[in-house]
Amino acid sequence: MEQKKIFFNGLNELRAFAALLVIFHHIELFKNRDHTASLLDIKYFSYFIEKAGKNGVYLFFVLSGFLITFLLLKEKEKLNTIQFKKFYLRRIFRIWPLYYLIILIGFVIIPFLAHTFDIFKNESYYYSLISNPENYSIKSILLYILFLPNVAIQNFLVAGCSQSWSVGVEEQFYIIWPFLIFITTRKKLLWAFFTLLLFFIFCHLLYQPFIFSKITSIIGFKLTIIPLIHNILILFPFEFMAIGAIGAYVFYYYNETIVFWTKFGFVYMFTLFAIFILMFFHVIPLYFQSVMLSIVFLCLILITINDKNNYTFRNKYLSNIGKISYGVYMFHPFIFFLIFPIANKYFLSDNNLLSYNLFIYCSILTLTFLLSHFSYKYFESIFINIKDTKYKSL
Repeated sequence: MEQKKIFFNGLNELRAFAALLVIFHHIELFKNRDHTASLLDIKYFSYFIEKAGKNGVYLFFVLSGFLITFLLLKEKEKLNTIQFKKFYLRRIFRIWPLYYLIILIGFVIIPFLAHTFDIFKNESYYYSLISNPENYSIKSILLYILFLPNVAIQNFLVAGCSQSWSVGVEEQFYIIWPFLIFITTRKKLLWAFFTLLLFFIFCHLLYQPFIFSKITSIIGFKLTIIPLIHNILILFPFEFMAIGAIGAYVFYYYNETIVFWTKFGFVYMFTLFAIFILMFFHVIPLYFQSVMLSIVFLCLILITINDKNNYTFRNKYLSNIGKISYGVYMFHPFIFFLIFPIANKYFLSDNNLLSYNLFIYCSILTLTFLLSHFSYKYFESIFINIKDTKYKSL
């Protein structure tokens, strides 16, 4: 008898929330770059909007760390090994097709359209990126093709592709994670996850200006290794996946305890309140607030997947958006490229910001959802079916 596919209720809604945070952040950021009235200009919304994109990505990271670790733990327990070939092929068939389609759009289709139709000159930020030949150099192309977009964006911002940095981080994480779980015993695995998390936190702590200056004054010279390590670590923010992995471990091995403590409505309400505070107010230094928010995101995940908690949010429309959230995340900059020039030309001339914002939000969300839906149904699903039929391990 074929084993039922592992599925956690409520996670698609969280994926939708994360994707919408990214889109919302980018829309307001683009408006600000074009010197158009933006919510970034409003004091009580500026912090939330400025950090919304990264916070959405961190939620994706925690989700990825949780799911991948849970599946690997289950596979190791059931088969007493990790089927590495199947693992990597599943990741390839799910991630690579859409990733390379976006690379094609960013390096070929967007520049072609921008240099062919004058209307695209109305979006100054994108057009300046497209007009810079350095962004389309051989080095840039190779970095994106070799799945190093998180390295590429340090010097090369390619219109329609730069959002792929987080996909690159996840793929790099997938390279090392099954090996870590395979070679580490159950008793030591949780310590390994915590050690990784604490290593990142400690290195970022050393880089804080007050502490770094204290170290410098004590030893009498600057330790250049600290900034170097910091600059490397920010390219590979695996600590957020490690947070998800810790959650997967405790959920897998201490399931009854986790289910008991996450079934109460007040726990859910307190978690949502903590997320609200950490997303809207700058409480502690930014990096540590991101880590704290990601820990609370993990709590939200554990609560959300608990079917015994009757208060958790469920919505079939958001669930459908979450199902296609990979496409939503990857396609929305291309839709921006198409929509913002039209909005800037036809909706800003009379300074009617209401019609401008209605057009921006309605057209971007509608077209992004439609394109992502058709991509999932007619393109991605081809490779998903191969992944699920040929390379299934559980």
